[in-house]
Amino acid sequence: MISRKGLIALVFFFTLTLTTQAQLIKKFALPEDGWVTDVEGLFTQQQQSELNSIISAFEAKTNSGIAVITIKSYEPYSNINDFSKDLSNNWNLIGHNEAKNSLLIIVSKSLHTVRITTAYGTEKLLMNETCKKIINSDMIPAYSKGNYFAGTKQGLLSLMKVWN
Repeated sequence: MISRKGLIALVFFFTLTLTTQAQLIKKFALPEDGWVTDVEGLFTQQQQSELNSIISAFEAKTNSGIAVITIKSYEPYSNINDFSKDLSNNWNLIGHNEAKNSLLIIVSKSLHTVRITTAYGTEKLLMNETCKKIINSDMIPAYSKGNYFAGTKQGLLSLMKVWN
């Protein structure tokens, strides 16, 4: 049997979780016209359109979902892992289809980080080691030169090549 203090703590935890998820949805909405959310302003409109076209063509061909987001911060989260997991779930990327083939690319110039989060069906082909290799060999070299579009595009194309 659960104590009164335990019940209060449990209700508080669920309320905090729902509040955090609601803040996340409000702050980082998936755009209705594509798969790229450029919160940090790293891409031009033309570059966003190009990334969206690449992702849309891949999705039509494979039924696999991809989203890209640039962020300045992952607040109210304390780490990017929890942020990426909740964002993927809230954007319905993790359960994108029956095969659960989806991934999320998070890029942050401000935080000096890039993360690729894969769904269950995707992680069989795009294991952590593969994603890390793509980040280190295709994305970070361009990012270190200030070219976030080139790094993101090359990383995206490399992921698709392995994934397809």
